Amino acid sequence: MKVQVFEIKRLKYLSLLIISIALIFLLYLILPNLSFVTSIKQSYLTQNTIYPNSCTIFSVNHSNKVFFGNNEDYCLSGTYMWLAPSQEITTPNGSITTYGGVGFGFKYNNDPTDGHIQGGMNDQGLCLDGNGLPTVSMNPYPEREPKYMSLAAQILIECKNVSDVIDWFLSHYLGDSWGCQVHVADASGDSVVVSVGPEGEFNFTRKISSNYLVSTNFNLANYANGYYPCIRYTTACNMLVNITSEENLTFDACRDVLDAVHMEGEYATKYSNIFDLVNLNCYLFYNHNFNLNYIFNLGEELASVHRGGENVIEENGFYFKEIRISSLFIEDNHIIPSYPLLLLFINLAFVSTILIYRYKTVRPKIWV
Repeated sequence: MKVQVFEIKRLKYLSLLIISIALIFLLYLILPNLSFVTSIKQSYLTQNTIYPNSCTIFSVNHSNKVFFGNNEDYCLSGTYMWLAPSQEITTPNGSITTYGGVGFGFKYNNDPTDGHIQGGMNDQGLCLDGNGLPTVSMNPYPEREPKYMSLAAQILIECKNVSDVIDWFLSHYLGDSWGCQVHVADASGDSVVVSVGPEGEFNFTRKISSNYLVSTNFNLANYANGYYPCIRYTTACNMLVNITSEENLTFDACRDVLDAVHMEGEYATKYSNIFDLVNLNCYLFYNHNFNLNYIFNLGEELASVHRGGENVIEENGFYFKEIRISSLFIEDNHIIPSYPLLLLFINLAFVSTILIYRYKTVRPKIWV
């Protein structure tokens, strides 16, 4: 009796190579949106002490270029962007025409910070963000004008430049305690960090001889308030001091600074933003993945927001568009490919193909 035993036939080399590379490329398109891919990129820092509400902020300018960078380090996950065009609103002090702008923050986390703008930029090229600090007492001035919305939001809709912001802080009642410092910059290259000094009054820290200003989690006007020294502050300064010309001041240089000081763990960097204050371009990163960014021009985005439009919310006569930040990193046209990662996948596919190819199958044998 003859029994034929057949083993799997060998696949053709070319066909297998094409199939392998196609599958790997599909994985490449999917994987950049997954958080574990970011672990390939290591922090510039050899160690990074975890502080709640960490955040690293810098402003830098050379000639006609002005950039502002921020890492938003926090324990919440629901991150949002809000776009509000210029509009007429009614305030306790009468009607005003607001500046349009974009704000970033957290929402739907069942947390007191939900819905409050943490930072942003308006259509005049004014931007701001804040660093968390231990709360200190502040001299109260109840006779001053109270704010009627969150501090960052009201400043962005009312103020045009750094001078306006300083005047705003000196003319508003903001309570008797303070737990942050606010970093502000405008399109002229002017910048300031507003914090409460040891005497309980607002202090305004300006650039002196450099082209940059950095703030982290110690009070620039009172080092005893906060966490000094700070390795993130030192690292950012050491990198920014090397940007010595307009040619060196680029988006890539700013991104590298944010990447170098990003946080991981419980108070990880949830989103990062770079603002080009002269051209009103915004670059947004998600979950400390600096291989991918979402880019938009503020003027163009604001022009597309209309009352009653998709995802447009109206509260107390003020309308704005709400966008979940994570949703911006799904569309392929907003993804900047990681070419080294693609080459790695192709090499893996090639090696795998060779290994499979060398696995020789046995010709059909006949047993008698």
